[in-house]
Amino acid sequence: GGAPSAFGASTELFFSEYVEGSSFNKAIEIFNNTGAAIDLSAGNYNVLISFNGGTSTLTINLTGTVADQDAFVVAPTNASAAILAVADQQFGTAWFNGDDAVVLRKGTTVIDAIGQIGFDPGAEWGTGLTSTADNTLRRKPTVTDGDPNGGDAFDPSVQWDGFATDTF
Repeated sequence: GGAPSAFGASTELFFSEYVEGSSFNKAIEIFNNTGAAIDLSAGNYNVLISFNGGTSTLTINLTGTVADQDAFVVAPTNASAAILAVADQQFGTAWFNGDDAVVLRKGTTVIDAIGQIGFDPGAEWGTGLTSTADNTLRRKPTVTDGDPNGGDAFDPSVQWDGFATDTF
């Protein structure tokens, strides 16, 4: 995915792309615009997936380093070859659908959220291409920090641009 424009340094990592494609074609891209490389293990970074309004969760502990102005891609092990070719970390096979919240955390502190934790929107948040089901979402270039409130209402069109299924 394309890196967001630098409108000033971020204080923390944030999601820059969300892929909810056909079959197992799913991925999360995390962007570093902090001005320094970040060791994900040392910082205790993780991705929490909250399924169906929080009835169950999956935590993916992130490993590796993400350089400044670089993206870090996490994908399930059964994603397509095109996704796996750019994945920095692979984990598991049971990933999110359009009605599941996806949260980036440092330890237990939320630093970015896609969706609303504890709320099941039905099929998706948003509408048309700018929705969390069967689409790719990319952060608007003007967005330089994550949404640390995972409990508020989520409208993807505010901070995200939508693309057709399997755009990656």
